[in-house]
Amino acid sequence: MRITIIVLLCAAMAVLDFLPVTYTKNEVNNRLLSDTVPLMVGSVAVVWLMIRGKTKLFGKPTKLLFLIPCLLIAVDNFPFHAYFAGKGEILHTGLDNWLLFALYCACVGIFEEFVFRGILFPLMAGSFTPDKKGFLKTFFFSSIVFGGMHIFNIFVGGGIGPTLLQVCYSTLIGGLCAFVLVKTKNILLCAFVHGLYDFCGMLLSESPGLGGGVPYDWQTVIIMAVIGIAVGLFVLYFIWKYPESERKELYDKLGFGVRADPTASADVTAGDDASRVKSDSEKVSPENGDKNK
Repeated sequence: MRITIIVLLCAAMAVLDFLPVTYTKNEVNNRLLSDTVPLMVGSVAVVWLMIRGKTKLFGKPTKLLFLIPCLLIAVDNFPFHAYFAGKGEILHTGLDNWLLFALYCACVGIFEEFVFRGILFPLMAGSFTPDKKGFLKTFFFSSIVFGGMHIFNIFVGGGIGPTLLQVCYSTLIGGLCAFVLVKTKNILLCAFVHGLYDFCGMLLSESPGLGGGVPYDWQTVIIMAVIGIAVGLFVLYFIWKYPESERKELYDKLGFGVRADPTASADVTAGDDASRVKSDSEKVSPENGDKNK
């Protein structure tokens, strides 16, 4: 029954995403709602899957100081130089426009992070060995898959060049959000960083944002690149130095049957084998033989 409901929610998301639905006469608000409602429906299905997977990633976060450089990247995604130089502007300033745009960005963050960091990351972790090597594979491969999924934008009108560029920086953002996950062990903070990144980056765009103009001039790109490289090196260092104790704590919270201790299954198997041998020896012992007579 639960699987049926999840399938129906996913089907509803697909239908709402492709069928033209009029929610309001305001063109900007209707566009935002048309993009937001399917994400809300899909998020319900994803949360249900995470609960069924016995995730513990909704608990109290840890090591919040590591969130600071990630928030810096998110805020830096706003084209400050282009905006203050008059190359980009906000065209739709109504409170309803702002609230719906913020809601849209929040839903993007929730849906994509719950899917990729809440479900895909644990599934990959369970597929690799539960040790440092398996952790690194999970971190990098899940980020690459997240970036690679954006290649499908080519089939919905995106140019080849811009789409390939989006694949590259989406891979980096996937790594940033994965870093938030492994440090804070909280999926909601991943969604917050992702949503804030989209809010700052898309605000001046014509769609799905509220602005217009040429927001990303070369000065903005240089500023973003410098800060991005600095934070990227910071992330790579702490991922490479990720303590085994933290990895076990993280894996205990991932759910979906992920084991934290690489020796756990071996110990269980050895214990089962020992019990089986002991049972067999008791069956063939002289005492048991006499008693059976």
